[in-house]
Amino acid sequence: MRTKHGAIHVFTWNEDITLNNTEQFRKAMAKLIEEPADHLILNMEQVKYINSAGLGIIADGVMTARKQQKELVVAGVQGSLQEIFRIVKFSSFIKLFKTEKEAIHYFVENDNI
Repeated sequence: MRTKHGAIHVFTWNEDITLNNTEQFRKAMAKLIEEPADHLILNMEQVKYINSAGLGIIADGVMTARKQQKELVVAGVQGSLQEIFRIVKFSSFIKLFKTEKEAIHYFVENDNI
């Protein structure tokens, strides 16, 4: 599901990321990064599990976005997903937010959108 908030594009992924849907997730992330906005939010509030391939896709997405002068952040990071991201130290190179609203607020406050 995609939503737009002015110059911010939000993509919501609603299922766990496993071997069965890794390629679908990769394609969805590539599409998100192609959006004509500089501020991108991946909302994962319905995700409870993500495999290592999914983590790699997010990391690659962050780096690709940066190369294009965009910023990709992750929202909906709670519970088991928060623990997984803590273990792999995702917060050292990507902004993580508990809610989509917090992520939107981050962009609005920092870039006067």
